[in-house]
Amino acid sequence: MARKSWRLATAKMLTISVDAMGGDLGPRAAFWAVKKVLARKRDIAIRLYVEESLVQEATDIIADGSGRLRVIGCGVSVSADDKPSVVLKRRQSSSMVRALLSCRHGESQGVLSVGSTGALMILSRRLLGVLPGIDRPALATQIPTRGKPLLLLDLGASLGATASQLVQFAVLGVAWCRSMNIHEPEVGILNVGHESGKGTEDIRSASGILHGLMPANYRGFFEGDDLYRGDLDVMVCDGFTGNVALKTSEGLTQWLTQMVKDELRGHWILRLVSPVLRAAFRRIHQRIAPARHGGAMLLGIDGVVVKTHGKSDESTFEHAMCYLAKQAVNHDREALIRQIMPMQAAIA
Repeated sequence: MARKSWRLATAKMLTISVDAMGGDLGPRAAFWAVKKVLARKRDIAIRLYVEESLVQEATDIIADGSGRLRVIGCGVSVSADDKPSVVLKRRQSSSMVRALLSCRHGESQGVLSVGSTGALMILSRRLLGVLPGIDRPALATQIPTRGKPLLLLDLGASLGATASQLVQFAVLGVAWCRSMNIHEPEVGILNVGHESGKGTEDIRSASGILHGLMPANYRGFFEGDDLYRGDLDVMVCDGFTGNVALKTSEGLTQWLTQMVKDELRGHWILRLVSPVLRAAFRRIHQRIAPARHGGAMLLGIDGVVVKTHGKSDESTFEHAMCYLAKQAVNHDREALIRQIMPMQAAIA
């Protein structure tokens, strides 16, 4: 499917589509986040997709006078319980479908959805297609580490992955990094040990292929406690493992954040120095807060599609929209394809 590459100048208006339906907290979290983004980002226009009954409420809450918002009423939303056949046959007027179609038709340069991950992957593949040579897209995002940011994929677009699909994830990760001017990205596979004989047959097979396919980039197996060392640019895993690793990290971050707050409140000496400690803690929190890393891209889709947590609150939604905008501005379809093409024979 021919499509423009949207590497946009920052001065040019960027239009993003937001599917507000399907989150645990309801669509109002998205409405308030949209209001904030429109107020703070003057170069962004938003197409907001909601069920028909919510159009007026969304319009009233956001109260945008800039002309950069369009609220579009849609039919019945995709449910987390919907089977793929239902999604494909009976949800053609849903907010998710219509948001993706807006990207397909060039009305927007990227899509953000809070809805079902599985449905978003199915519909993105059907409506936007995948990049040449890619069988299955991966949900991917960069997480902060002690060193450089780490692109972790897959985070749950699919639960399992064959050896071939793990190799494709690695190729996608390398291609994305190179398109972002990370010229020699270092890649590893998440495993239960560093030794070559560890892990499932698919993991060991993928490792053997990657040793031959990208010897200058592939660094072998890494364990869970290696995630935050900052040695790698890309970490590959199946969706089940990646999703558990990410959400465990988010839960740990939230617990540590609360524990520090409790300690600052619990001791009078700490309360005396808390202004200094809070300033340092605020800087750390801004780097690691899950809300600031609430968006993940469907890497491998022929377009820019971002998924945010089903439990996204207003803050997480706002950061996810900004993340989508950044991905859309930097998206270079031709550069991605150029990176994938030399490796197509190995990933076919």
